[in-house]
Amino acid sequence: MSTIRHTAGKDDHNRTIAGVLKERYSMSRSLLRRIKRGGNTFLNGDPVFLNERLKEGDTLIVEMDIGRQSQIDPEDISPDIIYEDDSLLVLNKPPGMLVHPVRRERSGTLANAIMGYWQKSGKDHGVFRPVFRIDRDTSGLVVVSGNHLAHLSLARQIEYKTMERIYVAVVGGLVSSQQGIIEQPIARKPGSIVEREVSPSGSQAVTHYRVIKRMPQINASVLEVKLETGRTHQIRVHMSHWGHPLLGDSLYGGRGGSIARQALHSYRAAFSHPLTGARMDLCCPLPRDMKELVGGFFLSL
Repeated sequence: MSTIRHTAGKDDHNRTIAGVLKERYSMSRSLLRRIKRGGNTFLNGDPVFLNERLKEGDTLIVEMDIGRQSQIDPEDISPDIIYEDDSLLVLNKPPGMLVHPVRRERSGTLANAIMGYWQKSGKDHGVFRPVFRIDRDTSGLVVVSGNHLAHLSLARQIEYKTMERIYVAVVGGLVSSQQGIIEQPIARKPGSIVEREVSPSGSQAVTHYRVIKRMPQINASVLEVKLETGRTHQIRVHMSHWGHPLLGDSLYGGRGGSIARQALHSYRAAFSHPLTGARMDLCCPLPRDMKELVGGFFLSL
């Protein structure tokens, strides 16, 4: 059961309940129809319809049974939690771990770990809802919604580009420009179910970068990378196409030897809390392999 408790403010005065739920809680028309059919909506303790108009100071409570349960098996894997409340969970995913089970790998994923953690904690969130995913060998922050309403809000922030996702990448070569934007469409590479490529027929993809440090001793550069869009393998494809593939990224031409996986870390996420609207700005440190690669310098982003 998901519950919204909302106190009507000045801006809510004389607006319908449906209008407030759509704007403030990112509810779709289909969800509003489900609430109309089977939800419990109360205004100052009395049952009401969604076309009822609010007055400043009114207390609105909406109860919904989303009615879904995850098919992911809970496992006793301790997650590295950066932040947690009833609406969301922010984690530091280690390299080598899938975010979600796939057909041939049903266990040992971040999803299995979270379902096990929620089960052990007595929390019935029901469904594993990652707001975005990162590749198996990319480390760092992953944001998971605690309920359907929180997921709607966070997904909308990605859609409207108000959620910031910032990565640290180590690329081959000494990048000459201090900062810039790579804007090249990305599509699936013909004949491959995994690999992507820059292609005129692809979807729009925009990546911002700035140089943090140049390392001539290993002919590499450390970049802060900000995603404006979120295509599969976007950073890896853009860096390779640009002529500066990620170190360790064998799929896209990166040289090996210095790190056993692509040198990419989801470092920071900034977004508005789905319930309170407060701005959140969360970071997680570089893992050991990337610290060793960049020489342990102080990372000031």
